[in-house]
Amino acid sequence: MAEFMSKFPAPIDSTNFFETIKVACEKKWQKATLDTGVWGYQTQQGTKWKPGLTDIEIKAFEIQLGFTFPPPLKNFYKTMNGTTKPGINIGGVDQGLPPEYQSKFYSLPGDIGLAVEYINWIYEKTGVAKNTMQREGISRIFPVYGHRFMLIDHPANPILSMYGNDIIYWADSIGELLAMDIFNKSKYFDSDRAKEIADMGIKFWLDFH
Repeated sequence: MAEFMSKFPAPIDSTNFFETIKVACEKKWQKATLDTGVWGYQTQQGTKWKPGLTDIEIKAFEIQLGFTFPPPLKNFYKTMNGTTKPGINIGGVDQGLPPEYQSKFYSLPGDIGLAVEYINWIYEKTGVAKNTMQREGISRIFPVYGHRFMLIDHPANPILSMYGNDIIYWADSIGELLAMDIFNKSKYFDSDRAKEIADMGIKFWLDFH
């Protein structure tokens, strides 16, 4: 992971970083291939990032979603806003099922409905009351990629993998998320890392083990 990150400018979630990794993603996607043995949404060949959003557009979406984007999320959306092609699921093609399509990265405003639906599903499955979250110090969430969610109110804005009440710590940043999920750079997890995560003081969300 450190070797991968060393190829990109710091800080990880700066617009400079996202501009650089945007080019790297599109280069990789030019030669993307699909695996019929995989269930889940894969990236289609020739996929590109859509242009980023303006400050005015981001402000409008903040109002619609009900929270201010933390700097990492704002920098991400200022640089790229979803992709030109949706993800494709061909896992059932061998059984005669048609391909399925869905956004992997959430594009605003088109995917706001999908993002809100996913957020509410997580709240329902975990039994958290939205009107008491901030009072109890529980961070709100926002899906960046598939079922990878950013903790909006946590000062470090880490990324959790959240599927219903199946929740684990995933990445320290959006940049690290891109390294892991697009460039297949797994992160070594040991007892020291577990302690670091525990010391972050993430309330509620990591209680579902």
